[in-house]
Amino acid sequence: MALHFERRSHRCEALVTTSCVAFVFALALGCGDDDVDPIDSGAPEDAAVVVDASTEDGATELDAGTDAGPPAVCEPHELTCVDQHITGLGLLEEPNTSTITNESLGDGLFRTTLDTRAGGLNPTMSYVYVRFTDEGAVQLPLHDVAALDDLDWELAVRRYVARINSGVGGPGCVTAARAMPGTEIETLTALPETSPAREEEYLSESCMVVPDTSGIGAPATALSSFWTYVSCVQMTGNVYVLTLGNGRHVAIEFETYYPPDVQAVCDETGSLPSGPSGSGNVRILWRFLD
Repeated sequence: MALHFERRSHRCEALVTTSCVAFVFALALGCGDDDVDPIDSGAPEDAAVVVDASTEDGATELDAGTDAGPPAVCEPHELTCVDQHITGLGLLEEPNTSTITNESLGDGLFRTTLDTRAGGLNPTMSYVYVRFTDEGAVQLPLHDVAALDDLDWELAVRRYVARINSGVGGPGCVTAARAMPGTEIETLTALPETSPAREEEYLSESCMVVPDTSGIGAPATALSSFWTYVSCVQMTGNVYVLTLGNGRHVAIEFETYYPPDVQAVCDETGSLPSGPSGSGNVRILWRFLD
């Protein structure tokens, strides 16, 4: 509880700057229609992880991080850099009012659709906070600042930023590990070979946001490499294994960032068709592996 009351004493000052931070992000991403996405930065396929340039083969280091899974029962930890987290990621106290839907595809595989637009490039609403259950993904009625004290959420998504509840991102114990290239979630029923599991590490020791390599200032979250950018947000097809705070494992793949027909054009051509793109309409495929 000490964390909760300490945060309240600084929150007003932190939130005053939130709109400024969001405005800077909007300028970096473009202007006009909220479907205009970031400028081409020439980002590599694994755009969201800082890679050690000294490694000979970056593929084995792409998702390297804390090589430790969570305990069977999660013990919450106290967050540091709380005020910098709020301002750096543009965290808000307005809950996200969108809804999510689940489609059962059989054999425990779900397709969950999330409206993560949150008001556009200059967000006015919080992330969508999700918990995985045997009946489908459940949206939790949390706003961003409350989520910093909450163990129940496991995944949070706003536009192309996806976070897990661990490390600097939340008090929980969720970790993410990327499965080897070529892994297909549709046929995955057992734990695959993966890179080392990692917690969220997108804040530095000096409390600064660690950016991904896309050049637009997005945080280098544990799941950032689900997308890459040319002149639109392309899906990489990366499959991740989330280890939850209760020890269960979830395989997850981000299937679309745009509606399916638009995403198909983006993935194939590297550009968007004319007209509104419908960005922020995220679909994920996922299943429990135990």
